[in-house]
Amino acid sequence: RPEIRLDKLENETPDGDAQPIIAAAHAYQIGSARDELRPRFHARRELLARMPNLLVVSTSGAGYDTVDVKDCTEAGVLVVNQTGGNAEAVAAHVVVMMLMLSKQIIQTNHALRRGTMRDRAAFMGNDVQGRTIGIVGLGNVGRRVAELCRGLFAMQVIACDPYLDADTIKARGAVKVALDELLGRADFVSINCPLDEGTRG
Repeated sequence: RPEIRLDKLENETPDGDAQPIIAAAHAYQIGSARDELRPRFHARRELLARMPNLLVVSTSGAGYDTVDVKDCTEAGVLVVNQTGGNAEAVAAHVVVMMLMLSKQIIQTNHALRRGTMRDRAAFMGNDVQGRTIGIVGLGNVGRRVAELCRGLFAMQVIACDPYLDADTIKARGAVKVALDELLGRADFVSINCPLDEGTRG
């Protein structure tokens, strides 16, 4: 549509080039991974002060690591995000990492490449079949991790999610437990919750 203009900023965009774009923006779309976006582009008080026309900040992925929701609220800026778009890929990654840990794939790979593997029994690893996975946060990704672990490996699935009741967690394929119990019982822990002041640490 001709009345909509899309401007793209890169982490390396000089401030002089970025400022007119930022000042004119009505919507600001950024990623939620704080390691990938330079802090100067995080939606925080300092940046918001330079965006007088801003109406909405939108993040891709779960969480608001690159957004200070309080600062946006005080500035009258709506905050939304698009969760779930990459849930399948992230859940598959969780399963792969679990297998890499249990089967000592990285250690085996290094030993083979160095030519130091003398006793293959030292790299036997463990089966995940029937083990217990604890999932912190049973949203889009956590729900899919639960489904994969139950279906592929008949794992016991326990979950901690303060926003979901026991019946909802059961419907998503897990048993609701407190965080301390989850950490004590789980053979593997998958953390699938946004980083905020309530989850930090």
